[in-house]
Amino acid sequence: MNFDFTEEQKSIRDMVRNFTRDVIAPKAEEIDRDNRFPKEHISKMGELGLLGIAYPEEDGGVGADAISEAIAVEEITYGCAATGSILTAHYLGIDGLYLASNKEQREKYLVPGCQGEKLFAFCLTEPIGGTDVSSMKTTAKRDGDTYVLNGSKIFITNGSYADTLVVYAKTDTAKGSKGISAFIVEKDTPGLSFGAGDDKMGIRGATTDEVIFENCVIPAENLVGEEGEGFKIAMQVVDRGRIGIAAMAIGLSQAAIDEAVNYSKEREAFGQTINKFQGLQWMMAEMETDLAVGRLYTYFTASLKDKEGYRLSKEASIAKLFTSEASNRIVNKAVQIHGGYGYMKEYTVERLYRDQRILEIFEGTSQVQKMVIAHHLLK
Repeated sequence: MNFDFTEEQKSIRDMVRNFTRDVIAPKAEEIDRDNRFPKEHISKMGELGLLGIAYPEEDGGVGADAISEAIAVEEITYGCAATGSILTAHYLGIDGLYLASNKEQREKYLVPGCQGEKLFAFCLTEPIGGTDVSSMKTTAKRDGDTYVLNGSKIFITNGSYADTLVVYAKTDTAKGSKGISAFIVEKDTPGLSFGAGDDKMGIRGATTDEVIFENCVIPAENLVGEEGEGFKIAMQVVDRGRIGIAAMAIGLSQAAIDEAVNYSKEREAFGQTINKFQGLQWMMAEMETDLAVGRLYTYFTASLKDKEGYRLSKEASIAKLFTSEASNRIVNKAVQIHGGYGYMKEYTVERLYRDQRILEIFEGTSQVQKMVIAHHLLK
């Protein structure tokens, strides 16, 4: 096992890091304050190839490996967690097409998605709940050479800003999860509408919407894979997507550590800077340990994503569980090191504290990750 970055990975890291520092990070506070979707970031990330970085060149991607993708998400999230969430949500959308679409669908939808010409959304979660996918109420009824969609989805990142939505709906309501199918829905399709954007605690710029289907008619050719394969596709997408959330947690954790370390070198108390106090040094040592372990396991799990046919469900859940909960510990300590100032909006750690909380919830809560890990352990 090689723990060194390749030259390509180093080059990607440096490119995304410079882009984040110069373009993304300076706008992070304003995006959070105004609850604004940063469309300008999307176009620039598309120009850099980040919207399809780990997808094959024949599909419009850059052809880099999954570790490079994790590095890119980490670096983007370091500067703005909302933008990192937008990027990972896009990957969730195009990943279903990468795994199961036919040649025509790849050319029409996957290629422009990877090339940054179109933004994607992943439409799975419903008001009844995100974890219990088999209970979804959205339906897709076959009508000649079309399907008619009815129902709604919630908490859909990129929702109303996405050009293409990959939607999961029941084509057979009697079959539970085996009756779920996947569909491509274009933004301007009649019968598709959006509710008001959510007013969230954190990652506020990563707009999440209610997506509504009212007799929404789409061509039958927009079915991804076969009828009844939607649940299998969605679970593979979610497994792979959890690596992205782990990478987000790493980037956000690194930002929190850097803020805490820099503040500790400037803040004085009792005649010296507070970084001289052993109590705070131990806190920072614990933060760095959590980060180092999480980062290494995230990269390891990302490497498994490139192994054809490997089901990384357990490893992805371990990475997501550990890094998301470790980021909670890290950001909490970063705020504590700032003292009362850590509670003030003019300090970055206040935003990081709010942004972090979703990492333990979306793409499966910590409790769901434990269920998945235990299932693999006990089966």
